[in-house]
Amino acid sequence: MQVEKNVDIVTIAGTRPEIIKLSELVQLLGGQGHALLYTGQHYSDNMKNIFFDELQIKPDYDLRCDTSDVNRLKEKMLELLHQIKPPYVLVYGDTNSTLAGALAAKEVGSTLVHIEAGLRCFDLNVPEERARIQIDSKSDYLFPPTELAKTFLKYEQIEDNVFVTGNLVVDVCRRLSRIAEEHGRRDLPSDYLLLTMHRQENVDEPARLEMLMKHLAGITHKIVFPIHPRTKNSLAKYGISLPANVIAIEPAGYLEFLYLLKHCQLVVTDSGGVQEEAIVLKRPCITLRHVSERWETLLLKANVLFPLYRRDPLSEVVETMLAAKIDRNPYGENVAATMLALIKEIAV
Repeated sequence: MQVEKNVDIVTIAGTRPEIIKLSELVQLLGGQGHALLYTGQHYSDNMKNIFFDELQIKPDYDLRCDTSDVNRLKEKMLELLHQIKPPYVLVYGDTNSTLAGALAAKEVGSTLVHIEAGLRCFDLNVPEERARIQIDSKSDYLFPPTELAKTFLKYEQIEDNVFVTGNLVVDVCRRLSRIAEEHGRRDLPSDYLLLTMHRQENVDEPARLEMLMKHLAGITHKIVFPIHPRTKNSLAKYGISLPANVIAIEPAGYLEFLYLLKHCQLVVTDSGGVQEEAIVLKRPCITLRHVSERWETLLLKANVLFPLYRRDPLSEVVETMLAAKIDRNPYGENVAATMLALIKEIAV
């Protein structure tokens, strides 16, 4: 792997959500003096290519780690970062690649910028929560997406070099949801709910999968389900069948997913990013978790939590949320341009 030494800023990513979030900013940063390092935490040629191609970005360094182990990710990144010695490293969100990148950046002496800082669900049993706290504590500059996230940082006595920027997903949704019309499917019901589900605590537990199927079976609407490989494997492993009203389709590329989200009546998900994308596109959301870091979506009543062990029917919550009026986006506008100006000011 040929290493370019004349790099001032390295952006680190390793998962689908990070690729999506960083795409607009990386394009603005350009290639000169900036490099995108892809860890390959989520490694699949098909998945990687479909997202990089659709989002019109390309990694300068692809480590092909194919692991979620923080120490191994960090070691692989250190090999490269020690050669580049970038003055600045940008990390996004709360994944293992983000944590490993933050640790590696500090070890090589880079100034660390954490984009999407200050998110908190206040449950330390959630692995991402521990990662967020650790990354924020090590960061030199912090870009929380909202004033609420900034407030959470303040309570942790993190007040220096904190700048509210908005959420980069806004720019991605605004641009690509228009392009997504060309990637629409014509074989779907005219009125449907959208389901996404992949989190380990939901799909690796047969009892929870059974609970979800019972909840879904009670819903009178058709449900389109781009089925994650992890979920598909668990259903087969435990011999659990999808209800008749659930239409399983292959995993969607990002443009196809945005089309599905834009045209659904409501989305049911256990994803963090989908909660943000839903409110930007003004789609009601039901989150299949007992906690969320996206408090703004809950406070604006665009989102509601529904852990699978709830005793009341999901169908009733669906009908309530279908009537939700979503008229505010809490995550800003033109976020990538705002962030670019800040980074240029910092990295003078």
